[in-house]
Amino acid sequence: IRRQRQMCIRDRYDIVTDLYLTPWEAALGKRVNIDSIEDPISIYVPPGIQSGEKVKIPQKGYKDGRGSRGDLIAEVKTVVPKKLTEEEKELFEQLKSISKFNPRTAK
Repeated sequence: IRRQRQMCIRDRYDIVTDLYLTPWEAALGKRVNIDSIEDPISIYVPPGIQSGEKVKIPQKGYKDGRGSRGDLIAEVKTVVPKKLTEEEKELFEQLKSISKFNPRTAK
């Protein structure tokens, strides 16, 4: 399994990084580890988070030279498997048949 690398960019003293989630992690919520400047940290991703939403972790960015720090901002990117097992495919088909959700008409 190839692990996707987190992309980090600097925005002044803040660090913006990608946070890759599976569809079920985004739908159900999950505690995940994310790299910071010093050590990996554990954050809680709430249920129903959408691709493009951001999770802000205060004071985990770069030092500003005045005793404060920027923030670490994790942008959610939901990743769908390119190849599904037969069981996964069946589960998605079941979800498709029972779900009334349509992102093109949801408000």
